Amino acid sequence: MIELTPSQIEYLRAIYLLSLKGKITVTGIAELLDYSKPSVVKALKTLHKLELLVYDNTGITITSFGKRYAKNIIRRDSVLQRFFTEILEIDPSVAKKDSDNLKNVVSCYTITKLENYLDNLLGEDSNKEEEYCICSRNISTCDCTHKEK
Repeated sequence: MIELTPSQIEYLRAIYLLSLKGKITVTGIAELLDYSKPSVVKALKTLHKLELLVYDNTGITITSFGKRYAKNIIRRDSVLQRFFTEILEIDPSVAKKDSDNLKNVVSCYTITKLENYLDNLLGEDSNKEEEYCICSRNISTCDCTHKEK
């Protein structure tokens, strides 16, 4: 598993969200995150080396692994915030801050277990994507995708 810094995680999340809207640009990333363009370029080079995106003369493209990683980040944040607000009844602003702090240290396996618990407890039938695991590039061997017996 690739360990990203909190800053790199926010860059990747922003890049993924921009990719859903269309073309990814340095200016777009800088504006979304309120960072300088040189900082964005430096982060893009690092994320490119980690194979999370392609950054070259033709532009910026998020890789399939980068998309999976970004989806995982968003999923972790969502599951934790949902648990904090709906089960523990924590104020949403506190829940957001706490989920930001915890989402990077909780395993995919634990997030999956927590998500299943929430779905069962709240009686919700979620349509989960299967491509959110970041433990391994080979999803089929990850503990996160093992079904309970």
